[in-house]
Amino acid sequence: MKFKDAYRKTNDTIRAREALLEEIKTERVNRIRSEQEKKRKFKPWFAAIPAVAVAAAACIAIMVGIRTGSKNMNVATDEKSAEAGFSTMLGAPRDAAQDEPKANAPVAVASYDELAEIMQARQAKSGGFYYGTDEAVAEAEAPTAAEPMEAPAPMPSVTITMVNDAKGVLTTGESDRNYSGTNNQVEGVDEADIVKTDGTWIYALNESKRKVYILSADGENTEVVGTIKLKTPKENDTYWRQYNEMMLYGDRLYLLGTHSDWSDKVSDEERTFTFAETYDLGDRTEPKRIASHRQQGEYRTARLVDGMLVIVSDYRIWYWRPIDDVPVTTYCPKVATDDNVVTLLPNEIYINPDSEENGFTVLTTVDAADGTEYDSHKAVLGGCNSVYCSGRDLLIASNEYRSERSDEQTADDGRHFVKIVSGTDTNLFRFTIDNGEIEATASTKLPGTLLNQFSMDAYNGYYRVVVTQNENEEIIWTDGIDQYEWNSSSDCALYVLDSWLNPVGEINNLAKDERVQSVRFMGDVAYFVTFRQVDPLFSADLSDPYHPTILSTLKIPGFSAYLHPFGEGKLLGIGFDADEEHGWTENVKLSMFDISDPSDVKEAFKLSVEDANYTSVQYNHKILFVDVASQTVAFPADNRYYVFRAEGDSFREIGKIDLGGEYWFGDGRGLFVDDAFYVIGTNAAIVLSFETMEELASIKLK
Repeated sequence: MKFKDAYRKTNDTIRAREALLEEIKTERVNRIRSEQEKKRKFKPWFAAIPAVAVAAAACIAIMVGIRTGSKNMNVATDEKSAEAGFSTMLGAPRDAAQDEPKANAPVAVASYDELAEIMQARQAKSGGFYYGTDEAVAEAEAPTAAEPMEAPAPMPSVTITMVNDAKGVLTTGESDRNYSGTNNQVEGVDEADIVKTDGTWIYALNESKRKVYILSADGENTEVVGTIKLKTPKENDTYWRQYNEMMLYGDRLYLLGTHSDWSDKVSDEERTFTFAETYDLGDRTEPKRIASHRQQGEYRTARLVDGMLVIVSDYRIWYWRPIDDVPVTTYCPKVATDDNVVTLLPNEIYINPDSEENGFTVLTTVDAADGTEYDSHKAVLGGCNSVYCSGRDLLIASNEYRSERSDEQTADDGRHFVKIVSGTDTNLFRFTIDNGEIEATASTKLPGTLLNQFSMDAYNGYYRVVVTQNENEEIIWTDGIDQYEWNSSSDCALYVLDSWLNPVGEINNLAKDERVQSVRFMGDVAYFVTFRQVDPLFSADLSDPYHPTILSTLKIPGFSAYLHPFGEGKLLGIGFDADEEHGWTENVKLSMFDISDPSDVKEAFKLSVEDANYTSVQYNHKILFVDVASQTVAFPADNRYYVFRAEGDSFREIGKIDLGGEYWFGDGRGLFVDDAFYVIGTNAAIVLSFETMEELASIKLK
């Protein structure tokens, strides 16, 4: 009886809290709608003047090849990409007046008390408890005496080049060399990686050696000129520091990763945090750390947008004891620079009304030319699995499991059963970035899961996503000893969303019992691959966002795990061969697709790499080197680094380099500076002729 009373009391508490939260949310959304409606109704004719002026200025900027205020933006190479870049950066839909805020539009937390109510309600619903302490945040890391704070370096000059026929793109820095950069998803938005170059120097983050190597990019005379020793725990230390990636901007290098500490002396809020160490590269032989930033949660990713470093972390709250007695500021997201710890204010924390997650996604911006302090910091109550950034827009996607259990039912034969239907949905949250300031704009929930960041795209003010939809059904026969039946199904879908992330167009029920393997959006056309036994490559026409249609379906053995534009009318696929009868994957495979007619896509030619069975390109696009001008494709596979060239109607292997022997770890990177091609591995950096792939030098990384 006591158990039942406690159960009813808990349920009553949950209902009361959920009703309160729903009332708060509805009232605030209605107020936002009312204010927006007033703005629409009262719009004098002269209000349009600033918008017209901005549009005219932007058009002029595109015509002359540079956008005002851009610190790291490549010039579009044709009218179509210029139009796409313009509309994407502005982020305005074609018919914005028709967009209406969703009832579940994101709103900032009104107070710490409201955040506490939300967290308590979610804890009660999950049936768990909070695991944490009331201790203050642990002492922050300050630069050591040997690494004094110094004045920021002046803003680096910007070099912008056309990329129609060049082998690479110059971004920031004063080098006049031609060089390649990271394989980024969006032109002009740099992504963090373990190898970077500015055309003069090469920077290689080597986690296994616990160093960052700085090499002179000097062809056969290349050498290591400086190193940065990574912080490494000693025998009795209770922490681990994982250096994941780097970002480079002029004379600033940012080392990014996750710090974990399991000591009893450390508060749970400081057990796991994302760090960004800022180094001054004024002297490449002796880089100096000038600041250390921290934000709670595990490191997810970073982007460089118009001179702003954007860092995303995933901060999970674990429930092991009642959260009611814990001060809300204890688990409220925090950020810190050196010894200056800041707890986010309520108006910096957004509620994702679609999510039941009890953790936060934390977003920060840092002026990349300075690097000594945060410009902006925000958080949203919800998780983070994939991140897409178009420049102005940042989409955060997280997976959320759902399960619905029916009451006991009676079958036609008189037997009794309970049905459990489950699946995974995607919570999508949109932020905008304007001069370093981060603001939440919209949120939604879609059935299914995203493969990765390439499953998302922004174009002409609309947002497009491709998902795999799963539906699981479990039937429990409850007469006597329980008996179970399990059925599952999957298919794929494409959604087009407006600026409030309202779905306006969709294609459903594609590729039954298959999963999405790769996606690439190219303007008005989307290409995506699904797989079970053969590889259907779909092309979809998105020119009318409200009525997307499938144009073509190409079925071939195997599948492409990554798709990359390869010049006019061509699409490169990298994946695996497969047995047509069973769908068993075999060798690594390169495919060149002819997409000159999107309604009739063909596989022009292919190459099965017989001595390569695996490549991590499918999980990390940044390990891939692609240079369309020279028709070169390179990536690590198994224990080697392969270099191919597309010649006529075939791929030709022109290089195969063994860098790490049996200890490869799949972390090799390739890049070029002028006529030299550099392959950076765990144990060595190899310099080759970019034309012939003849080895010019080998530098051991000790």
